Amino acid sequence: MYGRTELEWEQLREAAEAFLVAKARERGMTTYTELNRELTSATGLPGFNYAQESERAAVGHLLGEISRRSHAEHGVMLSALVTHQGSNNEGAGFYKLAAALGEMPAKPNAAQKDKAFVRLVNAVHDHYSRVPSRR
Repeated sequence: MYGRTELEWEQLREAAEAFLVAKARERGMTTYTELNRELTSATGLPGFNYAQESERAAVGHLLGEISRRSHAEHGVMLSALVTHQGSNNEGAGFYKLAAALGEMPAKPNAAQKDKAFVRLVNAVHDHYSRVPSRR
């Protein structure tokens, strides 16, 4: 998938999910850049090259899988914690998925996006900060 084997993709998904859950437990946020560094460190696999559209799409797909799963299991979108560096802005795919999951209108205006972003981040923080760690 996206130039990676199924095993590599699973490793990336598991590492990303673990990293995001840890961030959520501490009520933190992260960036695509920080996530990429963590995935490389945790898996030993090459990082995503954000200069290439296909690699940006791969990260978006990975985060989409994680959010679909966390939404189905816990009613929260774990990828809400990942923003572009220097802003509180999610990728366009995040808002499209949020709308598909019924978390915001299909064609939100800027105020609706901002309101949904805050609500979705708070929901992730609230859920994972009260759920005991599996360690």
